[in-house]
Amino acid sequence: MEIYSELSQKQTLIYDFICEYLDQNGISPTIEDVRNGCNISSKSVVSYNLDILEKKGLLDRKKGIARSIIRPNDESESFSVPIVSTISAGIPLDLLTTDEIAYNSSFGDDKISLSKSMFNNNNKLVGLRIKGDSMIDDSVEDGDIIIIDCSNNSSYKPKQGDMVVARVDEDSATLKRIYKNGNKIELRPSNNKYSSIITNNNNVIIEGKVVGLIRSF
Repeated sequence: MEIYSELSQKQTLIYDFICEYLDQNGISPTIEDVRNGCNISSKSVVSYNLDILEKKGLLDRKKGIARSIIRPNDESESFSVPIVSTISAGIPLDLLTTDEIAYNSSFGDDKISLSKSMFNNNNKLVGLRIKGDSMIDDSVEDGDIIIIDCSNNSSYKPKQGDMVVARVDEDSATLKRIYKNGNKIELRPSNNKYSSIITNNNNVIIEGKVVGLIRSF
């Protein structure tokens, strides 16, 4: 094919890997993904060849955004999600309120590029970095990024077992599965090393429902 006529063998390998990764996963690979997938010795070698592919118009990268390697004709099918805070999968941590999240997401530089095909609604999606291992049996690990939909936080009524970002006692938040029993709420971990948080309904605010998980290898 003409597209490969001026590419080195390594550049062709990288380009093919990125195209396949995008088609299969709906998100961009990281430089480390490319390095591992193409069996390349270092990230600097990957970056050098990505620069060449970008100059040839075969790829595009948005500076300062994680996982932003895309094909130019894919740009209209992608959108950026701000990574606005850290959420605990363990002991509850302080977390920005939804209003603070909305404000900060307009100005923050830490973002991740996702495919529109992955989500029905991308208007009020935000990313949160995971700290802890209390949800590890749900394959949510320390260092992962979860994508939450906070568009319906004021009226959202979670179903039994939904994985949510829940604010406890107004000032701390955690990632857990939620179960309601009368006027009590159980925030249940997915790791038997941890105990559930059980409290009254009026002590819990649901900031959003988990709709996606991003992991870097």
